[in-house]
Amino acid sequence: MADLLSNISTLQSSLARRRENARLTQGLARAEKETTTGLRADLFRDLGQRAAESVRLRNIVSRNEGFIASNKLLAGRMEVTSMAMSDIRKVAEGFLALAVSGSNPGSAISSELQANARIAIDQIIAQANTVYQGSHVFAGVDQDKTPMQGWERTNPSTGLSPQDVMSAIVASGPSSVADVAAIAAEVQSAFDGTHPNSGFNYEASFFNGTPQSAGQRVEARIGEGVTITHGIQANDDGFRQLMQGLSMLASTDISQIQDQATYSAYLDVAVQNISQGSQTLLGDQTRLGSTQGLVEETIERHESVIQVYSTRMLDLEGVDEYEAATRLNLLKSQLEASYAVTARLQSLSLLNFLA
Repeated sequence: MADLLSNISTLQSSLARRRENARLTQGLARAEKETTTGLRADLFRDLGQRAAESVRLRNIVSRNEGFIASNKLLAGRMEVTSMAMSDIRKVAEGFLALAVSGSNPGSAISSELQANARIAIDQIIAQANTVYQGSHVFAGVDQDKTPMQGWERTNPSTGLSPQDVMSAIVASGPSSVADVAAIAAEVQSAFDGTHPNSGFNYEASFFNGTPQSAGQRVEARIGEGVTITHGIQANDDGFRQLMQGLSMLASTDISQIQDQATYSAYLDVAVQNISQGSQTLLGDQTRLGSTQGLVEETIERHESVIQVYSTRMLDLEGVDEYEAATRLNLLKSQLEASYAVTARLQSLSLLNFLA
């Protein structure tokens, strides 16, 4: 009976030591984590009901971090858009300077206008087809579509290229001021979308993105309850006006027009459209700049909120690193002492006692 009681007592003592060692080991792990991170190892145990506030703050910070990430991408897209528009306006202004110098028929500069208009069109199309993060910035909602059709490339939807459309309208060019008015009116109807031949319209053969009739613009949610419309499309008025004026000059060699009045009238219509297009794009770019400023201010506001809430979270979740280090050393000492006692007890035997 005595042997049985002795075995039970020894087992209980062993189990008690194991439980104590396990408790000390867990406490040591917590203290190590708090010492290295400076944060509570068991937030809910230590804070109780106040842990709900920490969770709420973390959710707010996480949401704001998401807005910051998306808004930085949006700011990058806007910057790329603005740079492309600046390049397009430089092309337009450079061509306008050349066109003003070629105001006389038969001059060397006038004979270069057609080729230079063609070059300017290619440069504008290249900028209008700018891609950012895999999306065409001037295509509208349909960002997977290349917005501007190449000048000589046939549009599959109409079987016509922009060059085909303009060649059909301008033909051999005007021979009188009355011809200039007729050609200008038909070109205008093609670019404003009212031409009786639907395939001649700008959004049919020149542009492949979201049509204006869809009533959709690219939007972005930059904050809680704050949504902005920021998209500029290659079928907006500025692009249409630029392409209208340049297309008129790229479609015929106006140096072959002998009549001064006819020559001047045709050149004036084209130049006026190019100039208006450049000014319209400048207005669009200015409004885009204002939206860029709003996005940047929103990013800064979200970062400020994160900073304030992070400080509050640290107040709730942080620990006194000196206290945690002291507790770590104490637990290490206790655990080492417990292991030492356990080792000594396990090594005891009756022979050692009799000795």
